[in-house]
Amino acid sequence: MSSFKILITSQKGGVGKSTVAANLAAFVRRLGKSVTLIDFDTHASSSNWLNRAPEIGVSVQHHLLPLEQGGKRPILDARLHLRRAAERAEVVVCDLTWTDAIASELMLEFDLVIVPTSVSEIELSATAGFLNRHRWVFDAIILHSAPMLLMCPTRVHPEQLRSDVFSNQRFPVSFMLAPPVLEAQSARDLFERGYLMDLPDACGTSFVEFGKAVMAALEMREASLVVRETQTTPANLSAIVRKPLHNPTASKTATVSSQASILGRHRLQKMRADATSGKNPSAPSQMPANSLASMRIPQFFKRMSMGMSTK
Repeated sequence: MSSFKILITSQKGGVGKSTVAANLAAFVRRLGKSVTLIDFDTHASSSNWLNRAPEIGVSVQHHLLPLEQGGKRPILDARLHLRRAAERAEVVVCDLTWTDAIASELMLEFDLVIVPTSVSEIELSATAGFLNRHRWVFDAIILHSAPMLLMCPTRVHPEQLRSDVFSNQRFPVSFMLAPPVLEAQSARDLFERGYLMDLPDACGTSFVEFGKAVMAALEMREASLVVRETQTTPANLSAIVRKPLHNPTASKTATVSSQASILGRHRLQKMRADATSGKNPSAPSQMPANSLASMRIPQFFKRMSMGMSTK
């Protein structure tokens, strides 16, 4: 069985990492895929959520990595648990708070790395620093090695959607931007009781949009691997180099508007589908009040959707 492996990680707590991990695992399971969640965190928030919420069919594991031993031991343990899970599940979701005791190369075991982040300037700056320390992973030119990187704005308040703080921050690596997951008291109330995708409010809608974006990313990953496998021959192997999702700037960094945006593609596809069915996606009167599309879309999202430059 070919398994897709997703890592949800950050070095900072309080960004909703475990919430995203538990609820993404549930979202993918409801799509009919076999899913295993591996919770590497001490507090076991994501595994507790799935173990105590209504049964949805996700296989849940909680393993503590031997971080105090240092060296290669943490990464060897993580690889062992990951590969065993991948033998039994179509999708493996890992929840891991990153520390300096973990070697960057662990990320190479995954197809998709999701980094949740708030939209505050301080948090975005810290996230950019985290990515810079591990940039070689996403710039790897070894065939099949580099995972896709997905940035996920989390716990976003509706008024923050009007901010251009994301486009003002420069990031050292190529990434895709997921739809934002909105903040809501209803989400906190669901801890160990239910799932965000079932919330009948804007937070629930936002998480469903996020889940769809993740699945689109996995489809893109699968397609790229198929293309690479069919194109890999002894004659052209040395010529294959992973191309970045953006053209490098003079400073070798990139603004978010120059990144490939899943949000932009997803919104355009949805608009085309609505147009085909006779619906007008721009008319608020034809949309539910809690739909993300009824909110004001921030300028930096618009620029990414249209492929426009911030310059």
